[in-house]
Amino acid sequence: MLKLNYRQELDGLRAIAIIGVIIYHIEIFVNGSKLFPGGFLGVDIFFVISGYLITSLIIKEIIFSNSFSFKIFYFRRAKRILPALLVMIFISIFFAWIYLTPKNFLEYSNSIVSSLFFYSNYFFYFQDLVYNSEDSLLKPLLHTWSLAVEEQFYIIFPIFFFSIYKFIKKKLLTFFIVLIIICFIGAILATYSNSIFSFYSNFSRLWEVLFGSLLAILEIKNKKINFKYDKFLPVIGFILILFSYIFFDKNTTHPSYLTLIPILGTFMIIHFIRINDITYNFLTIKFFSIIGLWSYSLYLWHYPILAFARNRGKDLSEYDKVELLGVTFLISIISYYLIEKPFRKLDIKKIKIFYITVLLFSASFISFNYASQKNNGFEDRIHVFLKKLTRENLWEKFSDNTGICFDRVDNFCNINQNNKTSIFLIGDSHAETINYSLFSRLESYPFNYISANRGGCIYLPGFEKKYIKDNKVYKNCTIESKKKIDSMIDNKENSIIIIGGNFKEHFSKKLDFKYISRNKKKIVPSFKDSLFKILETNKVILVYPIPSIDFDIIKTVMNLVPKDSFKATDYLNKNKLTTKYEYYLDQNKKVLSFFDNLEHKNLYKIYPHKIFCDTNIEKVCFAHEGKNIFYSDRQHLSFIGAEKLAEKVFDLILKIDRID
Repeated sequence: MLKLNYRQELDGLRAIAIIGVIIYHIEIFVNGSKLFPGGFLGVDIFFVISGYLITSLIIKEIIFSNSFSFKIFYFRRAKRILPALLVMIFISIFFAWIYLTPKNFLEYSNSIVSSLFFYSNYFFYFQDLVYNSEDSLLKPLLHTWSLAVEEQFYIIFPIFFFSIYKFIKKKLLTFFIVLIIICFIGAILATYSNSIFSFYSNFSRLWEVLFGSLLAILEIKNKKINFKYDKFLPVIGFILILFSYIFFDKNTTHPSYLTLIPILGTFMIIHFIRINDITYNFLTIKFFSIIGLWSYSLYLWHYPILAFARNRGKDLSEYDKVELLGVTFLISIISYYLIEKPFRKLDIKKIKIFYITVLLFSASFISFNYASQKNNGFEDRIHVFLKKLTRENLWEKFSDNTGICFDRVDNFCNINQNNKTSIFLIGDSHAETINYSLFSRLESYPFNYISANRGGCIYLPGFEKKYIKDNKVYKNCTIESKKKIDSMIDNKENSIIIIGGNFKEHFSKKLDFKYISRNKKKIVPSFKDSLFKILETNKVILVYPIPSIDFDIIKTVMNLVPKDSFKATDYLNKNKLTTKYEYYLDQNKKVLSFFDNLEHKNLYKIYPHKIFCDTNIEKVCFAHEGKNIFYSDRQHLSFIGAEKLAEKVFDLILKIDRID
């Protein structure tokens, strides 16, 4: 098989790509603003480079030898990708064992299999995992989605190209231009139909890879695009990439027509760059060349290193980030020189030994995944009281004869309908945590109980929740769904309506969603209007925001309390895990001020911070009491925490009912 001429500037371009990706994932902030919020587009640069190199290799072999060896091609790809990937997965298992909860460990072991067989892009899609979300930063192998996209291309493209080449040889350039346009339009349509699927889909990324193929075809056919000022295009290309790094962010619709900006920038650099021009001299600086050589290892290792560090339970400090960056480079350099580089030189004569070794590794990982499934994520790794907590799923605990009550958009759970007084619980997942505990206390009383909690959706009539990224409406948070809740309330006067939720997020303007009113109303005044309309004929219990903690309690306890300690209670009593009360006040400043000013004779209030926080002396919020953990993560209550809050709500309901 032919070898391509080495282009040093491509290593520099790889360096620009990987630097953007790493800075984006490590989350460096300057004066409160994220550095390179569009750095994730470095992956798209890699797609173009890959398309260019692979297509160049295939076309040149076909042209100069009039044949193509699939055996050698796939062997070269396998020895380039698999050894470092397999070693990374193997080593990551040890850290997963230490840092991942049983549930997360189970997901992780499943992701290993998806990474091995290069379908992890669809694996993470079917997990409904939004890339760039907080949860995504905790998945050690999430970054393998892009490897899967590339490998799917590498597997299919040579067969496809070799099959059609003789039929389109004379129209090769035209064919690829048309193919790029079709795939580009398809990607845009896919993004506006389902943005998460489009992000992970190989089809939606195909046009980017084919841009690289187009570069290779232009080069082979000696069809250099020329015009008077083309020498400035590499500089413009670099500016376009830098522009996308700086001005794009997680809410940018992607892939879309906007993705053309970094793609065209990459195209301009590769196609128009000339030896000794300013862009060439910059990209061939030794620093960038070396980073480019290490780029695959850096990509492989940076994400699991950061993910495991975040899985320790606390946010990363700036010092942590610098330290992790150093660790990433150290391990990546070792990986490059001891694994990646030697295997690149592996002779074709050792192909059988190579594939047998790969199969043995793969078989062991599959066996490991099977064992993980059977042992529920090896839950015996953690304390018994944590094991019980990790098995909780309060969102599935409350149901009626048609199924789980949580997250319905209609046909809400309506129990004991013949009773005169109705109790409504309306809110998001924060409200849902107390659903089962509250109903358990109320079911022996003559109340009609109605549950209408939807994930990530507070009670806000007249508003629908939309993704900022693609303007799609959340399927569980539509205006129509809220109308159905209002209709139920209107038909049951003199009810007790409990309203709760994570208001600080819903009232915020800094997240990846927005509430839109068709009448262009504002959120806070509309919430007040809706509330006072209900209060005309009903009683309302307004549950103030539940204090969130600034660490993940389960992961923190996993790492703090030694597994061999039989005195976990003593340890936790002496080392109380708390968050400053000021943290709660700062996070909820807008909500607390708004709620405090709401007054009505039928309005009652519950203050969770008075349950979980010492607001006077220590001025901290408690995550636990001994082994009794109040939270299941940073902000959702555990069953024990829900019991404490539900008790307060229950007592208030009985008090209100007696008043009536």
